[in-house]
Amino acid sequence: MPVNAYLWVYFGAAFLALFMTVPVIRLARRMKVVDYPGVRSVHTQPIPRIGGVAIYLSSMAVIVSLLFLNNEVGRAFRDMALPVIALFCTATCVFLVGLVDDVRGLPARFKFAVELIGACLLYFAGVRIGGIALGEGFRISLGWLSLPVTILWIVGITNAVNMSDGLDGLAAGVAAIACGVIAVFTIFGGSPDVKVSLMSFFAIALLGSLSGFLFFNFNPAKVFMGDCGSLFIGFTIASASVMCVAKSAALVGLALPALALGIPIFDTLFSMLRRFLERRSLFAPDRSHFHHRLVAMGLRHRHAVLLIYGATLVVTGLGLLMMVRQNVAALVVLVASVLIIIFLFRIVGVVRF
Repeated sequence: MPVNAYLWVYFGAAFLALFMTVPVIRLARRMKVVDYPGVRSVHTQPIPRIGGVAIYLSSMAVIVSLLFLNNEVGRAFRDMALPVIALFCTATCVFLVGLVDDVRGLPARFKFAVELIGACLLYFAGVRIGGIALGEGFRISLGWLSLPVTILWIVGITNAVNMSDGLDGLAAGVAAIACGVIAVFTIFGGSPDVKVSLMSFFAIALLGSLSGFLFFNFNPAKVFMGDCGSLFIGFTIASASVMCVAKSAALVGLALPALALGIPIFDTLFSMLRRFLERRSLFAPDRSHFHHRLVAMGLRHRHAVLLIYGATLVVTGLGLLMMVRQNVAALVVLVASVLIIIFLFRIVGVVRF
């Protein structure tokens, strides 16, 4: 794919996000769709909470425009119309459900059900994890497990990103890193499949939108992405990574975004386990998340976010070695990266062995 196309997608999405976020902030204030300080909040002033509208519109506008190009990129997108349209439609439904939740409020179980339905629709549209390959001579075929594994992956990543949106710029920055590593894999991973290479445009468009949005979302934040943003971002990243591995089956296609989102993923797992052991609702709010622990240890808001950025970059940088290592060596790299993440949770007191 031409380099100019990637640059156009990134800067186009970033510019649109910068341009759209200001009117979204004004609209949220006019409609009084703001986030008031609460049990999980670290801010003291009401903040507009539908910034995800700017992320959705800017990224989707750029991606949809590629469908109408009369060149190699446009033809490739039109050739795989079914999975692309399925991703557009399901991601849009998830975004709209999140937006309604931001404006009026929805039960957590309803949002969860919509995510499940969206993941199922993607599966039957061909977006599925059929198997995992480690090197050239070893492949694990999932068979009937393909459906539950695909659904668990998409829904799990979606909710991990949603639950990580607790500090200014945290979810947007970590998601941007995840988009970056997906783009690196799809561009430089060496896969000849067109479906894999086209996912780079999804990742880069979302990366551009997040970059523009972070200008307003980083501490001190002028706007939050809200559920409409975090659910849309998580669902899109999860689906794009599945589309990457659907043809190549390379372990790294799932491992890289999983490592980039490693802190939100493990934070979600440990939070659910903690609430289960305390006999509370799995969706009950608290201030025991990884980022809350960092702030409780005395770190400033901004420094806590930057620390999580740094840890994510270190882990994903190590994970990129999986692209050049094969077979057992790739598994060793993956296990080492996961152990680093768990050790970080041990340091801040989330995990006690």
